Amino acid sequence: MKEQKNNIVNTQQEINLKLFFRKIYKNRMFFMASIGLFVILALIYIVLATPVYEVSTSVLVDSEGRNRALGNSKYVEGGVSLIEIEKNLYNEIGILKSFSLIKQTIEDLNFDITYHKESFFSESEEYGYFPFKVHLDRDKPQLFGVPFEIELLTDSTYELKIDADDFFVSNPINGTTRDVKRRFRFSGEFKFGESIEHEFFSFRLSKPKYSVSLEDFDGDDLSFVISDVEDVAKSYMDKIEANNIDIEASIFKIVSVGPIVSKEVDFLKKLTENYVQNELFSRNEIAAGKEAFIRNQLRVISDSLTKFEVKLEAFKIDKKAVDLGATASNALDQTNNLQVEAAKIKMNINYYNSIIRSVRNNKNSDEFIMPSGIGIEDPSINQNILELKELYAERSRKKFFVTSNNQEMTILNGQIKESTEILLSNLRSAVRSSQAGLASITSQLSSIDEEISSLPTREIQLLNIQRENTLYENLYKYLSQELAKTGIARAESTSDTRVLDEARMEGNGPIAPQKSLLLVMAVTLGALVPLGKLVFFPEEEVIENAHQIVANCEMPIIASIVHYDNGPSKKSYTVPYINFNAEKWIRKFKGANTLLDYVNESFKPTDSYFEVSLWKLKESFRDLSTNLRLVNPSNKGVIGITSIMPEEGKTYSAINLGITLAETGKKTIIVDADLRNPSLVGEISEVKGQGLSNYLKGEIDEVEKIIYSHKTIDNLKFIPTSVIEGNVHELLSGDRIITLIENLKEQYDYVILDTPAVGLVSDFLLLLDVMDINLFVVRRNVSKINFLRDLENLIPREKRKKSYIIFNDALTDNHKYGYRSKYGVNDEEQIISKSLSV
Repeated sequence: MKEQKNNIVNTQQEINLKLFFRKIYKNRMFFMASIGLFVILALIYIVLATPVYEVSTSVLVDSEGRNRALGNSKYVEGGVSLIEIEKNLYNEIGILKSFSLIKQTIEDLNFDITYHKESFFSESEEYGYFPFKVHLDRDKPQLFGVPFEIELLTDSTYELKIDADDFFVSNPINGTTRDVKRRFRFSGEFKFGESIEHEFFSFRLSKPKYSVSLEDFDGDDLSFVISDVEDVAKSYMDKIEANNIDIEASIFKIVSVGPIVSKEVDFLKKLTENYVQNELFSRNEIAAGKEAFIRNQLRVISDSLTKFEVKLEAFKIDKKAVDLGATASNALDQTNNLQVEAAKIKMNINYYNSIIRSVRNNKNSDEFIMPSGIGIEDPSINQNILELKELYAERSRKKFFVTSNNQEMTILNGQIKESTEILLSNLRSAVRSSQAGLASITSQLSSIDEEISSLPTREIQLLNIQRENTLYENLYKYLSQELAKTGIARAESTSDTRVLDEARMEGNGPIAPQKSLLLVMAVTLGALVPLGKLVFFPEEEVIENAHQIVANCEMPIIASIVHYDNGPSKKSYTVPYINFNAEKWIRKFKGANTLLDYVNESFKPTDSYFEVSLWKLKESFRDLSTNLRLVNPSNKGVIGITSIMPEEGKTYSAINLGITLAETGKKTIIVDADLRNPSLVGEISEVKGQGLSNYLKGEIDEVEKIIYSHKTIDNLKFIPTSVIEGNVHELLSGDRIITLIENLKEQYDYVILDTPAVGLVSDFLLLLDVMDINLFVVRRNVSKINFLRDLENLIPREKRKKSYIIFNDALTDNHKYGYRSKYGVNDEEQIISKSLSV
């Protein structure tokens, strides 16, 4: 049993999925309208939106600095021995996207001035081709964010108009802006090239150097807008992207987007040009500083050398001292060597001290700045500086990923502090070591001086002069070599950075709006809107198949009444209902030989609308009558037929069931018990015959006067009614209706009561006690599931055992009635009309 229940659940889940897609199909027009609306909106946006293009360029960075100025010259042995540190690629990205570099580029290109053209249908920014050019006086205040409207009067004159309410004015003295909140109007005629001076602006307009056809701007409103350079730079910082193309590569791709391709191309070209030139300028500054230092030293030494050469020459002439003795010569050679060594040590001490000052000044800077000067020969200090640079580079890289108070960043800052102290300690040790070496040399020079003091006075004097002269000669040669090396290295310097691909547009068109993506999104949203309405705001779910009835109601289905199929056109339709007028009904019904004659006289169907066979329908009502015998072995009684709501086919089912029962020989009478909305009566004023309403009100005592017979089918009788304006509830709960039904039960096998819809009024429940079988008509695509769930609450539990459901308008695809295809053509006379819907 448990397995069977699971199977039922799975089947129901499958059915629900089918129902879901059937709902979508049922609301297909809603889906199509929604999708169409969103597609139209997307197309309008595509037409009106300003296209945005992507422009890119690529830059190669020599991270090892092999081409850097002041590096080891390949032409001069030994080079100039400056510390060479590998470039931090993340720092280079930061430089490319830095505010200072972008601002410099904006100022070079005058991008703080934008030119605009406005027509009746559109407005656009123009670049590179415009009938005038603006030249700002950047030392004067300027009006920001307000259109300067220009009307060309002649080839040499124009009219300027300004209309603003709230605006900003720059103050070039302190680099600030002030907000002016008042109305400002300005107009005037000016000549091209004439300076325009005002409290809020200062500029002049000139004709462009290239030829411009004014016909291209005929009918357009021309204007220009001045913006704050810093605001423009910030906007470019937000939209520019710079990333290395691969984690192991030192090639960067720089991307910028904008509505004007040529403008973005010029921006990227100027940006990379400034980046390269700034790199070279920085290195050339270091080289120029070193050259200036060496030249200054050479100038001082040259003056001293000249002075001692003149002094030596004069001493030799005056004292006739041309040659020195062996002792004096040896003392002179030793003194010269020691003095040169002492001079070098002094220079090293000065350089060490300059590095100490530099390290102290850059403790909190991400960029470790090396001073210009001669190199460091101590390998431990070189290693310390390299390690410190790497730590600074690592901290710069981590700033892209972690916060300043992150644990990793805290550890790294501690390492930097520790390395800095180690470097300073080593530098101080080097200074002390150099000072010790200098003291040793000084001591040796003192010993030599004592030895020289024992020489004759003339030789001592000559030796001192010659010693000083030789010292300056050696220093002059040494510095001249260093100057030559620096000049050669600077001359052969090339940039570490070069542009690989010139700035150009990516792809063949704009990146926005993306037409395909927008259309896909429009279709998706267009489908989601009605789908969301179906899911979150569902309509009352209608019954579409018998499985829904079984799932939502415990009442069994006694029979299914099939739906018509139009064979030739393969179109399904539901037969409309006939609201009988009592006068016409009595007149035509009495005059017709058969019920078929009456129906055919009232409705003359055309072949194009009713070319269908009704034998399946007749078989479905036969199936209903057969099932009634099974549930009612006495084969007689009172059958009450109702529906949950109107237009579900209760009268249609009542009359066709009556015909079917009468054909089997059962005496049958159909009673129209719907006193509120009779199915067989139109207007009460048209009623000439009498019916149930007259009997219940006591106007007639004889039942035979309200019964109408059928001339062809003797077993079929009808009791019509008319609308009652009085208390219907009182009439249906009175004794006369009970007496009437009891009398009819004695005369007829079946009494069929066509009662009001039970979902609207309680009239049906008043007759429940006199009914032997209760039939509830549920119609496909009309009846609601919610009403079906409430149906059981309307019927007392003890009455449910004799209550059944007729599923009306069922589809015939899987219906059991298939005699035409299984057993040949059914040629029996059809009593049920093609258009029967009473």
